Amino acid sequence: MKIGYVRVSTQRQNVNRQIEKLKEFGCEEIFIDKRTGANFDREEYRKMKAMLRKKDIVAFAEFDRLGRNKEEIDKEWNEFIDRGIDIVVLNMPILDTRNNTEGLSKVMLGITKDILGYMAEQERINLLERQRQGIEIAKREGRYKGRPIKYSPQATGKDKLIYDTVIEKLKQGETVSQISRETDLSRNTIYKIKNKYEVEA
Repeated sequence: MKIGYVRVSTQRQNVNRQIEKLKEFGCEEIFIDKRTGANFDREEYRKMKAMLRKKDIVAFAEFDRLGRNKEEIDKEWNEFIDRGIDIVVLNMPILDTRNNTEGLSKVMLGITKDILGYMAEQERINLLERQRQGIEIAKREGRYKGRPIKYSPQATGKDKLIYDTVIEKLKQGETVSQISRETDLSRNTIYKIKNKYEVEA
């Protein structure tokens, strides 16, 4: 069975191009995550791994959809191989474990994967450094206002409703852990709402 995986970093990014490539390859199931690739704590990725069986093929439209951290990419890659699952990266024909199992081909496959993993990791490091430098410049010029607070008295729509719900539950004496379970918000987010409310009060 051929199973495809798609990842984009934000909800706004379009996944159609990746999905089209995976369908052309013959994927019968396609799992889609819309969140950053810094780690593998992704819901659909976990579902995909649970579905995969020996002799299945897992396909990625592009190598960096697997991840951006070389160490974690190696760990996931080796786990697939150990489970008898083949890996195909559609935009990198050499990264096809179906055809590279012996001798020089296997060595070239490993070298290519390691180089691409290193490049993906370095690109992420460079991106974060550029962001840091941009923030520092904006701070010096007095233009940096920081990330807007999502849940606040000034929020609108759903975000304002969530803020009001959390505040009401806090007023009723519910604990942060209780509210976290009931709202599916992280405890850290609830603490931020709580702290902001207490400061403004």
